[in-house]
Amino acid sequence: MFAYVQYHLVLDLTLTITNYYIPIIVGLLFGFLIARNLILARQIRNERDIIIEKNSKIRSFTSTIVHDLKSPVAAIHSLTELILEDEIDCNDETKEYINMIQSSSADILENITLILDKTKMESGIKPDHMEIGNPYYTIQSVIDKYVVTALQKSISIQRLIDKNLPDVEYDKNALDHILSNLISNAIKYSPAHTQVKIYSELLTDRLKIVVEDQGLGMTEEDISNAFDEFKTLSARPTGNESSTGLGLAIVKQLLEQLGGSIKIKSEGKDKGSSFEFTLKIS
Repeated sequence: MFAYVQYHLVLDLTLTITNYYIPIIVGLLFGFLIARNLILARQIRNERDIIIEKNSKIRSFTSTIVHDLKSPVAAIHSLTELILEDEIDCNDETKEYINMIQSSSADILENITLILDKTKMESGIKPDHMEIGNPYYTIQSVIDKYVVTALQKSISIQRLIDKNLPDVEYDKNALDHILSNLISNAIKYSPAHTQVKIYSELLTDRLKIVVEDQGLGMTEEDISNAFDEFKTLSARPTGNESSTGLGLAIVKQLLEQLGGSIKIKSEGKDKGSSFEFTLKIS
């Protein structure tokens, strides 16, 4: 409106009340639209904050319930293992039922673990959990957890991890989860009398850890879909283990939070797979 008046004064045009109608109406209209947009933007921000808060409470509530379920299910699984290991005198039908209970409880435990991991991952890796150091002992401790599992399937684990690894920035729990998933998958999708190889390589500014197996291998389609949540791949576990299709998706997201990356290599079906992930050298 001010510019409109200036325009008339410069050109020495006559100003009447009718000259103000259009700029006043346009000004009021734009003023109303701007005010309305500001109000809507404030409402959207408030609603977004409410939704975020509610989602956080739901995640916390779900995590608490699922965590509380883990202990009794783990107890059931352990008791069935003890019964089977002690070879308690019972008929074949009863043994079959016990095996079914053990298998079902193992599946439930795996799903519970994935839900808890998913919840933690969505919350993000906290900065105060990050540390700078040599991850050698963390890597070795994760491998140790799967030696017995591998032996039960007649699979050997070969580790070639340099003790003098460079310092990297990482979170111990996240690295534990990443390696645990890759090693357990390598065992899960490998037949008996094969080998799982875990080794390290030093790149220019990255530390690369490789988990390589001689298992069922992956097609190009499998590789492209491997990190999608709940995606079913063509290979099936060799020991009737369960698979939710969520583990690798969590692995990728955790590595992205750590500033790392992951890549899959496979020459095709029944030709093994290689999972390579990197961490930034500090």
